[in-house]
Amino acid sequence: MNSSLSSPLISSQLAEERVEVPAKWRTGQIALISLVVLAAIWFMLAGYRSPQGDSGVADNRNLFDLAGFILMGVLIWLTTPPAATVAITTFHEAIRRRWMTALLGFTIVMLLLSTFFTWMQQGEEEKFLRDFGVGFIVIMTLITTVFLGVALIPPEIERRTIFTILSKPVTRLEFLLGKWLGLMVTLAFNLLIMGAMFLLSFAIFRIRREGGFDAAFHPSVVTIENQGLGFELTSLTRALLLNFGNISIIASLAIMFSLVAANMTAIVFSFLFYFAGQLGVYLKHLSGGSSNTFSPLVTSLIDGFYFFLPRLDQFEVRERLVNGLPIGINYLMKAGASSALYTAFLLCIAYLLFSDREF
Repeated sequence: MNSSLSSPLISSQLAEERVEVPAKWRTGQIALISLVVLAAIWFMLAGYRSPQGDSGVADNRNLFDLAGFILMGVLIWLTTPPAATVAITTFHEAIRRRWMTALLGFTIVMLLLSTFFTWMQQGEEEKFLRDFGVGFIVIMTLITTVFLGVALIPPEIERRTIFTILSKPVTRLEFLLGKWLGLMVTLAFNLLIMGAMFLLSFAIFRIRREGGFDAAFHPSVVTIENQGLGFELTSLTRALLLNFGNISIIASLAIMFSLVAANMTAIVFSFLFYFAGQLGVYLKHLSGGSSNTFSPLVTSLIDGFYFFLPRLDQFEVRERLVNGLPIGINYLMKAGASSALYTAFLLCIAYLLFSDREF
């Protein structure tokens, strides 16, 4: 009787045994971290400047950007073989979920049929397609992220399979990182398929509309509305990459909430957090605008809330897409560093909650 009751604790203690990471694995990690370091150096010295012709958006750098790059390297270093094994298992389990397959299939069909809805905005069909395609992918990936994120760890605890996992040479940190990585691989897989279908549909529409492949990629007159299919496909791809940074934050948030709340509560709070992050810029205008009528105390509270709230609005660039404005590499890198910063912070909180939890 006593041995059966103490077995979970014994399993947890055995899980803390460290397994030496193979030299080849560490070499690969060092190579990836080196790339991150080179990218950080380039960004901090010169890459933060907007390309010529851009509006100068995100034309700055600060210590938070540097911290984001550093935390990218930390996440890479902490990804050990046991964490990778958990990630692969999580990915295989996720893609077998029927609801996710159905959601992905529905999204693909809607994106392929998006050109049939252009009649809703006569004369601005391309703008409609950009806005509809990217916006629909953002919504579908958000739904997948939240509903899948909150359902990763609690079932392992309920089925008590977590005892079996932690009895192996897998620490709680590796288990948590593996679950997050598996979720991110799943989301990347979905986003890749959705993005490919959307870009293919958009390219076919533009080629047919312009009367040929060459005319679509090399218009006779370059305008803001028509800068060539190559420019448009590049901008759309970068917008989808920004969305990946967005769902990385939401994924870590959903996992964190799932450790302290029931599934439905975690889902609700994840969506509320997302919408609050999207409204961050409006909070800034609310407290700093000329029409501010709040007391100094309320203004300070709004400023404090804005400071700790993730800037999820920076991943939303549909307005730039619709207006034909470029999305610079500097913007991508700055947003990526911000995503890594918030993701690491939320995963750190999740680990603190998970490490002290008794099953």
